[in-house]
Amino acid sequence: MLEINDLNYLAILLAVLVNVGVGSWWYSPAGFGKKWTKYSKVDMMKSPKQETQRAIAVVFIGAIIQAVVLAVVLKSIQADTITEGLITSFILWLGFVAATSIGDDLYSRKGWSYWWINASFFLVTMLVNGAIIAVLQG
Repeated sequence: MLEINDLNYLAILLAVLVNVGVGSWWYSPAGFGKKWTKYSKVDMMKSPKQETQRAIAVVFIGAIIQAVVLAVVLKSIQADTITEGLITSFILWLGFVAATSIGDDLYSRKGWSYWWINASFFLVTMLVNGAIIAVLQG
């Protein structure tokens, strides 16, 4: 049964901040931003301000949803160690991020490099967040 009661909202907030913080670097010119721009053919620095703000808001909402869902899954399976958080997060990433995004990215001719930049961002953030949430929520 899914456990939606007694979630640790501090852990969820921390996970959201990790997601946003890592994403800010990941998609910046210092991270993988130049390559992402090349592969996606989207330059957020040249996008209209309103469009960029809307995209950032949607990403933030997605980070909240991802953290809450991860917290529910980890609570439901009673994962309360770093190892359990990491393994569960990896399995969720593999089944729900990697497997579902690969077809879309390749079908839209974005290529393996574009897929890997995005998929590995979610791998990193989900692993870190899984460890954080499992330990703080346990």
